[in-house]
Amino acid sequence: MKTRVVLFISFSVFIAVSCLSDMPDSISSDVTLNTSVAFPLGEASLGLNEISGFDESLLEINPITGDPYWVEFEEIPLSYTIPFDIGDIYQTSEEIVQLTFRLNMYNGFPSTVRGQFYFLDPYGFIQDSLFRDGPVELKKATANDTGKITSKPHEKKDIAFDSNRLDNLQSVNRIMVYIVFNTTGIDENLVTYYDEYLVDVQIGVKATLKFDL
Repeated sequence: MKTRVVLFISFSVFIAVSCLSDMPDSISSDVTLNTSVAFPLGEASLGLNEISGFDESLLEINPITGDPYWVEFEEIPLSYTIPFDIGDIYQTSEEIVQLTFRLNMYNGFPSTVRGQFYFLDPYGFIQDSLFRDGPVELKKATANDTGKITSKPHEKKDIAFDSNRLDNLQSVNRIMVYIVFNTTGIDENLVTYYDEYLVDVQIGVKATLKFDL
């Protein structure tokens, strides 16, 4: 019995030593790992209000025309800013390979709207825009005779930023949502309801990160 125990222990030690001898002397520092993280950046509802950068005095009725003063303008711009700092996404041990911005827009105006997203630095200068080929356009919403919106056109976009465009975001600290709708050809019967309409925006980002191990 004792002889079997001694043989078993000796065999186990031999196997352990053999396994250790097969291990590399060190782990290579050249190993990298890519992973992705996604999270929302913010959301906004833009309309004819002060929060959206609109002059609410333009909602007052012009006694000569009987329409709100804003109708006299060809285009009505609306804007809202969302905090964004690329430094919040990664630390010094990580590297961003690509950023993909996910955008959802719902047009609640019974008129076509154009949307663009500008990346601003702390001084308010534009460093880049989300759509390089120009603003995205959304078809007008459908409203009934009482002015209630019955359907909202939806636009979904994924915009990838590679390493070249990422350099433009290094000094950026916010994203400005910029919406414009044209007053030409709008339904006069719906003008009085326009202060109730909104364009809803949701924006998120997915970051592909490279880790050095």
